[in-house]
Amino acid sequence: MSRSSASGASTAERDPAPASGSNGAPEETGRLPAYAERLSPHGASVAALVLGAALAGVVFGAAGGTQLTRTTIVEVLMVLVGGAVVAAGVLWSRAGRLWGGATLLLFAGLAVLTALSILWAIVPELAFVETGRTLAYLAVFAASVAVALLAPGATPVVIKGILIASVAAIAYALAARVWPGALAENELSNRIGQPFQYWNAVGTTAALAIPGLLWLGARRAGGPVTRSLAHPAIGAAILAILLTQSRGALVAAVLGAIAWFAIVPLRLRSLPVLLLPGAVAGAVAAWALSKDAFAVSAQPLAVKESVAGEFGLLLVLMALCLLLAGLAVNIALARYRAPMELRRRVGIAAVAVVCAVPLVALGSVALSDRGLTGTIEDRVDELTSETDTAPVQGAGRLTAASSTRGKYWREAGRVFEDRPWAGTGAGTFATARLRHRTDAGVTRHAHGYVAQTLADLGVIGVALTTALLLAWLVAAARATALNPRRLPFRREDDPPLARRDWDGERIALLVLTLMAVVFGLQSLIDWTWFIPGPTAMALVAAGFVAGRGPLAAAGDAQAVERSAEVSGPARPPTSRIVGAVAVMLAALLVAWAIWQPEASDRATGEALDLLVAEETDAALAKTEDAADANPLSPDPLLVRAAVLTESGREGAAREALEQAVLKFPGDPHTWQRLATFQLRTLDRPAAAAQTIRGALYLDPFSPSSRQLYVDARVREGEQQAAE
Repeated sequence: MSRSSASGASTAERDPAPASGSNGAPEETGRLPAYAERLSPHGASVAALVLGAALAGVVFGAAGGTQLTRTTIVEVLMVLVGGAVVAAGVLWSRAGRLWGGATLLLFAGLAVLTALSILWAIVPELAFVETGRTLAYLAVFAASVAVALLAPGATPVVIKGILIASVAAIAYALAARVWPGALAENELSNRIGQPFQYWNAVGTTAALAIPGLLWLGARRAGGPVTRSLAHPAIGAAILAILLTQSRGALVAAVLGAIAWFAIVPLRLRSLPVLLLPGAVAGAVAAWALSKDAFAVSAQPLAVKESVAGEFGLLLVLMALCLLLAGLAVNIALARYRAPMELRRRVGIAAVAVVCAVPLVALGSVALSDRGLTGTIEDRVDELTSETDTAPVQGAGRLTAASSTRGKYWREAGRVFEDRPWAGTGAGTFATARLRHRTDAGVTRHAHGYVAQTLADLGVIGVALTTALLLAWLVAAARATALNPRRLPFRREDDPPLARRDWDGERIALLVLTLMAVVFGLQSLIDWTWFIPGPTAMALVAAGFVAGRGPLAAAGDAQAVERSAEVSGPARPPTSRIVGAVAVMLAALLVAWAIWQPEASDRATGEALDLLVAEETDAALAKTEDAADANPLSPDPLLVRAAVLTESGREGAAREALEQAVLKFPGDPHTWQRLATFQLRTLDRPAAAAQTIRGALYLDPFSPSSRQLYVDARVREGEQQAAE
């Protein structure tokens, strides 16, 4: 089947023909206009820009996902926009099998489990917030499935949209070191981390962009300028990975590139796209990592500004050189087409080199003083050690195995042992680990998806996530035609198996698959899925692949074209309209629920402002509003107690604090606040010493709780001496 690949999106692969009724006529469905199903080159560019802008909005809007207000606003928009896209899919998608339905159902099951964990969470407020995040991610995934059903030929549009957002984030991260005073004034780390305030998130974004940039620079479609732009873009991505010193992102990027060269038969065209930018970016990174601003943490702003001008000049020179190199490569490829035998030999050589690199590395390790086994054991010990010894800074970090992750993984294991089946509740690891930590160190996440899920959702969560992963892998294998030729579980009404030739559509689908896989690999040893920007990019890629379905066989497109001529009316049937309305109502309900923690937080903030203004009655009313908005948070009760204390109603304040302890016994902060009130306000040190033991049980290494216990015992001794 021939395809037009000039726009990359004007050649929609077709799903099986619409289901027929008992009389043989096509089932009535609403239909998109033809221009919406087969985008023109101009329409495809506009669609890619819209998608890129939306994903960039998630990147810069949510930033690191740590600020409640910014993250909540972005999640609400993700749900509303995702709901609108899903509603469009309900209205206008063709009748027939819902590709990606099993994956979508399992994702929804994970969201339901996350919501149910509020019932047994040790800190229900954290589980509530995590439920909102998961529902927002589900909306993005479902919307991507719907887009694949509506416009199955839009694969290149999706890739370009993701690349626009990822390159924007990478460019901002690098620009923050050219203008550190304006873009990264408060960044203490030597590792670039803007706009996420977390270096590994920048590395992950760059790593998942590399398969897409290889596709952009190596494909035969598209203009030479577009292909040439891939060279400086991939150079920036490689430089960003090196300057984040993110070993997980580097490994994921390397594995993604290896998969590209091993599977896609564009090796000769891909080599200059990767090698030239890699060499130039490596040279710039070597210069940068030799400077304290990039190699030593906690450097003052003046140190960063001292090398900012030179770094900016190197970035400009790198971009110009790689752009010119890309133009030269494309001119050469246009004038000279290598014979098939040469391309085959170069491809074999490239694969051989890729395979030889780990063999050479293993050989050198085996010949070292420690030998292969000893070296591996040392590296494993360094990786899993519970010590706080961080790896060296600078370029040496990229080859070091030492990390603090081992400590967090062991803490997650101990939390899991406490509640192995259902965990302590979604998002509660930060609090649950306090009982098991061996020092006063603070972390919010377990630095690994499996460890975090085991602690938060237990065996049930890991089992459901594993089923979700397997379902998506099956869908990805089906969409990319990497599935076996004979499948014992194929249904009789399944379409013929896809062809095995590598056309533009199949390569583009593989690119989206690799983007999602690269993100998943990095998330195994980090907590980047808590950051909406790179996660949304990966979910868009994964959702489209899951919903795309198999590549159409040769005769299927013609059958669909014939059925389109006699398809149902433009107005969707009533059942579809009702379904779309239900989807939008559900999206509005979910958006309202996600907003409640933010509404409660704003009300408590207003209550404190009213307290400062000595308007105690109004402040108390605001605490009631905060509790109504989010009854799962102890903050309204704690603020209410503060207002009552200031107004001289100490008995009512004590009742509010005791109620907070009774409703939220798993939160050490509630115990600490009650003990502080008993000691500082009521002057009852014996009661305070008894209460603070609850906080110390939940968090034995808390410096403030320890000090409060000592103060209570000292005061108790003073009272006894006075008697």
